[in-house]
Amino acid sequence: MKTHHSTARIPLALMIGLLVLAFASCRKSPDTIGNNLISDDNYFEVYKTDTAEVICYSYLDTVSTGNVLNGLLGSMNDPVFGHSEAGFYTQFRPSVAGQSYGSNPVLDSLVLQLSLTNYYGDTTVMQTVHAFELSDTLSVLSTYYNTSEVATYNVDHANGYQFRPRPNTKMHIYGTDTVRQAVIRIPLSQELGNYLMSLDTTVYSRPDLFKQHFKGLHVFCDPVSYPGSIISIDVTNNTYTLLQLYYHNAATPEKPMRYDFHTTSKDAYFNSVEHDYSSGSQDFVSQVLEGQTDLGKQLVYLQSMGGVKTKILFPNLEHWTDSLENCHLVINEAKLIVPASASATDSVYKAPTNFFLLGFNADSSTYLLPDYYEGSGYFGGTYNPKNQTVIFRISEYMQRVIMGKKDNYGLSLGINGAAYNANRMVINGPEATTTEKLRLEVIYSIVND
Repeated sequence: MKTHHSTARIPLALMIGLLVLAFASCRKSPDTIGNNLISDDNYFEVYKTDTAEVICYSYLDTVSTGNVLNGLLGSMNDPVFGHSEAGFYTQFRPSVAGQSYGSNPVLDSLVLQLSLTNYYGDTTVMQTVHAFELSDTLSVLSTYYNTSEVATYNVDHANGYQFRPRPNTKMHIYGTDTVRQAVIRIPLSQELGNYLMSLDTTVYSRPDLFKQHFKGLHVFCDPVSYPGSIISIDVTNNTYTLLQLYYHNAATPEKPMRYDFHTTSKDAYFNSVEHDYSSGSQDFVSQVLEGQTDLGKQLVYLQSMGGVKTKILFPNLEHWTDSLENCHLVINEAKLIVPASASATDSVYKAPTNFFLLGFNADSSTYLLPDYYEGSGYFGGTYNPKNQTVIFRISEYMQRVIMGKKDNYGLSLGINGAAYNANRMVINGPEATTTEKLRLEVIYSIVND
């Protein structure tokens, strides 16, 4: 580890006084972390290094996706990550209790309307959608993951309907309905519509009774050719995400009517994503699927939707003080620099906005780092598009590891909102053949006893 000696033998009391004046308005300055660990009558020398050993590699992830912020729908064929197909399972409830369709109702159509809130990828590519009725019951008390499956009947009520997402189109007119929101409208089968109309009025009296007779839908898309897109659905937007049943009375066909079903936060729904990484790039496949972790020296990977995370290790932290006698090592600031590869500027595969960094326990469970509690303004984790990097401050974590107060099992880097966002990023590893590399930048002090 190379170091740069930047300040020599300054009385600590004087230095603290200057720091207090300089950072009086700050909640906590990175330059003062660890200074309370030593007394004022000592002296210290300040060093800076960016060559601390870093080991990293990417691994497969699974996330809990039940009742998250958005549903996901679509398919992508990513040149690096391979194929990903996203869909969702959801319950519905009657919008008005005790619905009666009258003495002689006639079905006009049944439409699943979905409100679009975001997208990732190329929305000009045609998508083929399917909608299967659930034969098993969802529960808000169950935990669902991106890999979970629920049994369905074998009838595709969407019949392979094709559409192009239009996330920027905010006005639609469908018959007498004006929709002021980007939506997808999927026509469903007459069979399902007639079944819903045939249910007794008492079935419509309570949501739990209705769910016994209609358990919900599984909606998903076929694989697409490069590149495709995955869209975010506001599942609980009861204004624009609706199962809409259009009908009329046989005696008055000139008076069309509509009845809606919707999903609320009290109903169960979850995202289901299928990844086929075998068609990804060779370096990605070798590292993530075949376990060639040494390839993480050059590139590592992140993907949401229960896709991919990256493990980061600093193998020698515990030994930084081995050669010190009658003195202490104090971390003034430690920054983990995470630079995106060139693909982050791609118009299709844009970099995510926010990231997380967690510590590993011995059993591979994770915990929030002590630096996290200083707030996002200090801790970091936001992508900077100007320099195409993400920065985390991990000064307190590093100090605790060096002092033997925290075990060094490494860190987990991932994308925020991985359960309900569709995005990814390729990162330059610590030995990448480029100027910007993943690295740990540390300013530290050697303090005499």
